[in-house]
This record gives sequence, C-alpha cells and structure tokens, in this order.
Amino acid sequence: GDSKPEGTDDFIKFRFYDVINKKWIIFRAILDGISDAITAEYGEERYIGRPDKVYVYQGADRAVSFNFKIYPKTKQEFPVLMEKLNYLVGLCYPSYTEGERMITPFINLTIGDMFNNTPGLIESLTVTVEDTGTWEIEEGLQFPHYISVACQVKHIGKYVLASTGKHY
Repeated sequence: GDSKPEGTDDFIKFRFYDVINKKWIIFRAILDGISDAITAEYGEERYIGRPDKVYVYQGADRAVSFNFKIYPKTKQEFPVLMEKLNYLVGLCYPSYTEGERMITPFINLTIGDMFNNTPGLIESLTVTVEDTGTWEIEEGLQFPHYISVACQVKHIGKYVLASTGKHY
C-alpha cells in the first residue's frame, strides 16, 4: 500500500517521480508559495462586414510553481539530501539513448492530493542557500543547514482538457 514512513503523519505527500528512470525523489520539506497559472491562447480574426473580432481558441499552458525549504536535522542527512537535490537538478537535463538521442525528462509531481502523480516537466529550478542558515564545518559534509528551492513545473496532466474536465 501507500503507507507513510515512520514519523511523517504530520506531512502531506510531496514527491517527484522520474518517469524515464522509474525513481522516486521524496523530500521532507516545508512548502510555500504554491501557485497554479493557466494561460489560454486565442487567435484573432476579422471578417469583412463585421466590426468585431472573432476569437479562435488555440490552446493553453499551465505552470505549477512552488517553493520548498529543506533543513537537514543530522549530519547523516546531509549526503542523502544533497544527493536528492542533485537528482532533482538532473531532471532539468535530458537522458540519452544508446544512440546519443536526447530523452525528455518527464516527471510526475505529487503535492498532497492537489496534484497526485501529475505528469509534467521541470521548467525552472532555483536552489538558494539562505543567509540566515549556518554551514556544517566537518570535512566532506560542508553543506548549508538551510536551503530553499523554487520550482516551476509545466503541467501536462493526465485528463482530457475540457472546461468541464478534472483539473485537480
């Protein structure tokens, strides 16, 4: 089943799934700034004998943006967390076939039940070391204690796109 790891009852589901390599990246993080922007596109036509424009629907783009903050609680969490972050950054780049052809890095995003395994692409990722955080000073573990990540995902979705469709 979909049982939660020990001690995560107070967390919503937050994870990325690498569709190409079939791997999960699960973060214990504090989320904020979640926004869902839909941009519809229309073509304009003018016909002789009509003073008004006719609008022809051409499509829509949808971008889901959110920020998350990660604080490793122990020294042992540093390498694991940095590995997860490294993997996430890697999902902004393609994989390659044996014939050196690029493969688009598709992901499925889960944020609670608002987005549940929702197909998409990472459009932008900004990793910021927060000024208020300290650093671990032990050799080999010199990572910041407080990292913010701003992420924008191009929403592809898995349902037929219609005004009466399922959007969440």
